[in-house]
Amino acid sequence: MKKIVFVKALWLSTALSTFLFGCSGTEALFRDINADIAKGNYRQAADLIRKNQDAYGDKNLVLYNLDMGTLFHYLGEADSSNKYLLHAETEIENLYTKSISQQVISFLLNDNVLPYDGEDFERVMVNVFLALNFAEQGKIDDALVEARKVDLKLREYARQYDDKNTYKEDAFIRYVTGALYESGGEINDAFIAYRNAFETYKTYEANYATAAPDFVLDDVVRTATLMGFDEEATEFMKLGGKPYDKSLRKEEGSILVITYVGRAPTKAEVRPTVSIADTAGIIHTFQIALPKFVARYAGSRVYHVEALGAADTLTTRCEVAQDITAIAGKALDERLTNIYLKSGGRAILKFLAAEKAKSELKKNESTIANVLGSIAIDLFVGATEQADTRSWQTLPAQIHLARLNVKPGKYSLRVAASDGQFSLRDVEVEVRPGRTSFVIVDDVR
Repeated sequence: MKKIVFVKALWLSTALSTFLFGCSGTEALFRDINADIAKGNYRQAADLIRKNQDAYGDKNLVLYNLDMGTLFHYLGEADSSNKYLLHAETEIENLYTKSISQQVISFLLNDNVLPYDGEDFERVMVNVFLALNFAEQGKIDDALVEARKVDLKLREYARQYDDKNTYKEDAFIRYVTGALYESGGEINDAFIAYRNAFETYKTYEANYATAAPDFVLDDVVRTATLMGFDEEATEFMKLGGKPYDKSLRKEEGSILVITYVGRAPTKAEVRPTVSIADTAGIIHTFQIALPKFVARYAGSRVYHVEALGAADTLTTRCEVAQDITAIAGKALDERLTNIYLKSGGRAILKFLAAEKAKSELKKNESTIANVLGSIAIDLFVGATEQADTRSWQTLPAQIHLARLNVKPGKYSLRVAASDGQFSLRDVEVEVRPGRTSFVIVDDVR
């Protein structure tokens, strides 16, 4: 009997060590990855991830592909970025119907035993990045396909949450959709998308403190005027949109500057306590583990854009169009009720199982074995109650937008941050009449 108890204690200790080692697999790796990203060494970071794919493990294949896809996106290598992002999307779809056996295990241990399939906003951002990759390549139709997928996903999430979730529409992708339609000559669709973006930004302002960029109203007025929607054009001019002269349509194009700022939040573990009474009326208090997003970017940088051309020179500033940090925090907070219920139920089961195991140990005559066994049980129960703190760490914290309507021709684009910590000079851009040139700028350091 002594030997059996000792073996049980040893097994629990070994399981605990294995579990803890598995949970910390990517921590050291990401310290090096973040150091490379901070220096703008995206290729070095991507090489490091590729060489250490095993550190992600088979349950984090989605995150591996998301991180690789993002880094190649920052490098401006759209084809490579698309390859990884499409792999991530396929894997997410495959995980949509989860294994019942895995769900049972996650209820008994924690959600880290499940393959990671992303937060709702992360699944949406896959298609946002794909759309921007295609837009930068000038593949308007492909970009629009990805933008439509965003709408479909958000509708499905709203259905799942009985329309009680906040993140039901994405103002940023609606605006990008408008720019894509307009660039493709679909002015009526562009007007609808711009107008929907403006309306969605009202929700963004209320929930994420992100108001519509100033130029959005101008875009609504311009496309309404081009369509001959005089009543709508007048309505949005009263709200602040600038009047538009139709004759300019053949004399100008535009540059849409998309700037990634800071790094997305990461998840940390918080441990609130819960209390239950046993059959004797004795109150037992123990901890449960919950995830919480922690911001990594708290800055307020403003980016100034200058387009220098033979025919025209314009300057403007970028405005916040998507606050990923705010969206992430709000979405997780809304999901915490379900996580709390699951964690609480799991904690109760573990508590009852632990008490049962300890009562079995007390039948043994060896005091040392009892103590070792009880300690091992407590350690194992405490360690296995861990929050799922996995997230898409290579995302930016915010996306800023600037739009310049300029005469057709070649331009040299310069972007500089107000704090002097970032400067991008002399990016060559060609603007065609009635078309939008998409330029992606990264400052995720």
